[in-house]
Amino acid sequence: MPITDGDGLDASVSQHFGRAPAFAVYDPDAETVDVVDNDSHHHGGNRSPPSVVAETGAETLICGNLGGKAAERFDALGIDVYCDADGTVRDAIEALRDGELTPVGPDDDDGCDHEGGGHHDEDGGHGHGGGGHSHSDGDHGHDGDDHHDV
Repeated sequence: MPITDGDGLDASVSQHFGRAPAFAVYDPDAETVDVVDNDSHHHGGNRSPPSVVAETGAETLICGNLGGKAAERFDALGIDVYCDADGTVRDAIEALRDGELTPVGPDDDDGCDHEGGGHHDEDGGHGHGGGGHSHSDGDHGHDGDDHHDV
């Protein structure tokens, strides 16, 4: 998860994925959180933010908002993406477990970069630049022992 400040489960989720200063890496088996600095090209490095996340071993990205190009990159990396997280890392994990986050798939050309703060339409879709589309509810869980949620 992209975070703005704090540490562990109480870190604040950033609404700006690529520009977040750090990522919280949650291990659901150990119930631990590690913080990884975002040393991507947005912060003077030479890697893309999705590459930074992939190098953590993450299988899932939980975020507030995410642009279409980053969503495509995560799809190519085999990392599931869920948007609309806010609050703390703990809040976002609970929202994912409760099925309250929006999955983003390869057909979501504009990711989940919401204009006006990420509000949902009444039919469950998202407004994206005047045209909306709906996201299907799906289980993107993994049964492996070594998986992490970022």
